[in-house]
Amino acid sequence: MGDENAEKADSTGRVDSWFIRVQEYITKKIGAFVAFLFLLVALGAFTALMVMQRWPEYAMFTVIVPGAAGILSYYNRSVAIILFALLLVFAFLI
Repeated sequence: MGDENAEKADSTGRVDSWFIRVQEYITKKIGAFVAFLFLLVALGAFTALMVMQRWPEYAMFTVIVPGAAGILSYYNRSVAIILFALLLVFAFLI
């Protein structure tokens, strides 16, 4: 009987250590993820500013196109991968 409780305690400790490792990994990466999100927002604002200065008649597309691309990417993984690849190419061109 005592052996069963010891085994349960050992397995609980292993699970807890696994959750602790996952938590540490996530907390280390969340700062980089949030910084990446803000970088994307800044890149979008910069792009919108450039479009509005050069082609003011297309300013509405700086809001509509990313929103439509996001909705389309949410429902279709192939489109998401293609748009991500194009975003990387666009980022390197700027």
